Amino acid sequence: MGIIKVWEIERSYGDSPNCRATQKEELIAHRTGINDMWFGQGQLWTASSDDTVLLTQRPPSGTVQQTPSKPVPPISHPTAVKALLPLSLTDLGESLLLTGASDAIRLFDINEPSSPELLSTTDAHWFDIVSLRLWFRRRTTEDGKLSVEPWIVSASLDQTIRRWKLADLISPPKEPPKPVPKQEEKPASASQLTAEEEAELAELMDDD
Repeated sequence: MGIIKVWEIERSYGDSPNCRATQKEELIAHRTGINDMWFGQGQLWTASSDDTVLLTQRPPSGTVQQTPSKPVPPISHPTAVKALLPLSLTDLGESLLLTGASDAIRLFDINEPSSPELLSTTDAHWFDIVSLRLWFRRRTTEDGKLSVEPWIVSASLDQTIRRWKLADLISPPKEPPKPVPKQEEKPASASQLTAEEEAELAELMDDD
């Protein structure tokens, strides 16, 4: 219900290894349920059913934050956000954020987290996207060199998994020009009579 609990895990090893969890903090992040969460480098990213994605700045473990950081405004979406992928917290290390809301993948430039820029929206699936992950495609080129290309993998409630070249999400290929519709031919006259026959028919109708 929009609440994040922070726990300290203490592990003990012996004849019967176990761990003990102690709640250290409780964060009220969203108005409704949280569907996805990423944490690293002092950044906590959360996606929620309240139609937003939120970045909460948190100091690294064991350090004290001297001054409270200014809250970052949430990133609004038209519907519930069920998946997110901050590429800054992956091996790619790019200031890009991908979100999955309904059936669309959105790509944001988050170089300035307080003013993210929407770069593209891709209609990706038939139903809700529930997971987004980074995949590096490795292949050998014709000259024998190793090529590594970042792709995005999406999973959906439509029972499919799809993959997307990151470069195409950043700069979507232009759609082919739509064919110009042919001019509609004028419909043939319903009457196949000659002008003289039409005049005779009109006279008969007047007589009636």
